[in-house]
Amino acid sequence: MMRMRVNIYADGHENLRGYQGAVLELPATPYEVRDALQRAHVPEGGGYMLEDTGDWPDFLWSALFDNPISGENALEELNLLAYAVSRIDEMQVGTFEGAVKLHMEETGKETITLKELINLSAGLDDYEYHPGVTNDTSLGRACMEGGMLDIVESLSDGAVELLDSAKVGKALRNSDHGAFTPRGYVYRSSTAARREFYDGEHLPSCGDSHSGLLSLRIEKADAPDGDSGIWLELPADEKALQWALLSIGEESFDACRIAETKSIIPAFQYQMVGDEDIGKLNTLAGRLQELRREAPDDLMLMKYKAVLKLEQCFDMDMALDFAANLGCYDFGSDILSPDAYGEYVLQSAGIDTGDPAFSRFDFRGYGERQIEQAGFVFTSYGTISRNRQEFVHEYTGQEQRGKLENGNAVSGEGIWRSMTQ
Repeated sequence: MMRMRVNIYADGHENLRGYQGAVLELPATPYEVRDALQRAHVPEGGGYMLEDTGDWPDFLWSALFDNPISGENALEELNLLAYAVSRIDEMQVGTFEGAVKLHMEETGKETITLKELINLSAGLDDYEYHPGVTNDTSLGRACMEGGMLDIVESLSDGAVELLDSAKVGKALRNSDHGAFTPRGYVYRSSTAARREFYDGEHLPSCGDSHSGLLSLRIEKADAPDGDSGIWLELPADEKALQWALLSIGEESFDACRIAETKSIIPAFQYQMVGDEDIGKLNTLAGRLQELRREAPDDLMLMKYKAVLKLEQCFDMDMALDFAANLGCYDFGSDILSPDAYGEYVLQSAGIDTGDPAFSRFDFRGYGERQIEQAGFVFTSYGTISRNRQEFVHEYTGQEQRGKLENGNAVSGEGIWRSMTQ
C-alpha cells in the first residue's frame, strides 16, 4: 500500500525558534491524526498548515503543495485523499493524473481543491486511460491501428496509410475532449452526471474505524496467518468479552492470540500482540478512559505518552502502573523546542537574543542543557520529570521496581516554576 507523509505546523508557532511541527504518515487512523496534532502542539480547534514531506505522486504534489494547505478539515480531507491514492494501482494513478488535468482545463482554474481531488479519485471509472500515448502523433497511430475513430475505421488500408497520424490524433483528442499527461492519454468515457462522493462538509469514513482506546484483532491461537478473527474494542464489559469469544468459537482467551493492535497510544500499536493478557489490556484501556475524563484536550493522555517516552516502557505491568501513578511526574506542554526554551532563559535574564552576536549561537544545545539541569526530559509531547511522590506498585514486580528506582526516574525543581517566577 502506498504511504504518503505530511508535516503539520500549528498556527502562531511557525516562527518559533526550533519549532519543527510533526510528521504524519498517511493514510492514518483517527487516533494517529489526533496524536500528530498533539505532537505539533495544535490546540483543540486550533488552526494549522500542512506541507509536503515527500512520497506523494508528482502530479498531486504540484496540485496540493505549491502553497501550504490550511482549513478546519484540511488534515482529515488530505488523509481521505491519501487513503484513496493508497488503494489504486499504477494504471489508476495515470487515470487520476489525467482526470485532474481535464478538470483544471474544463474549469479554467490553475488550482484545485481537496474536495475536488477527493471526488475525482472516487470517479476514476468514468475515464479511459491509454498509457504511453503522450502526443497527437502517438494517439493518431494508436487510433489507426485500433480503430478508435469511426471515420478512420471506414477507410481502406491504402487510404489510412496516407493519413497524417498527428492530424488524426488531434481530431480524436478534440472529439474526446481528452488530454495528454507525461504518462498517457485520458478522456472521460462516461456521459453520466458526475458523482459527488464528498460534499465538503460530511467526511466519509476512511479505512477501518475503531472505537476502542485499545482495539485488538483476536483470532484462534492455531489460526493460519492472515486477516482473520474479530476486533475487540477495549475497554469492554463482560458481555462484550463473551461475545468476542463466542464469535471466535473459543471458551477462553487463553486459546486465542492478538494478531493486530490499534491504540490511542502509539507505543502500544506494535507491542501488544501475541499472547498478552487480555484481562490486563482491558484494565489498561479502562485506566486510559479515566485519564481522558480527568483533563480537557487529552492533556493527561499526553502526559502518559511523555512518561512512556521517559521510562522507555514496553512492558504491560509497567504500563498499568504508570497509568495509575501519573502524579509521580511533573509535566509541561508549553515548551515546543529546546531552542525556544534556551532563548526564553536568555531573554528572561535580560539578554537581547536578536543581537548579531547570537547569529551563530547554539540555542538548541543551550536549551537542552537548561532543561536537563532543571531535571526534565524533552519529548515531542512536552517536558517530563520524575518527582519525589511515592510510586505505588500494583503490577510491577521486584525486578521492574529496581528499574524504576535506579533507572530513568529523576527529581528536580519544576521547569514551569522557574519559568513563571
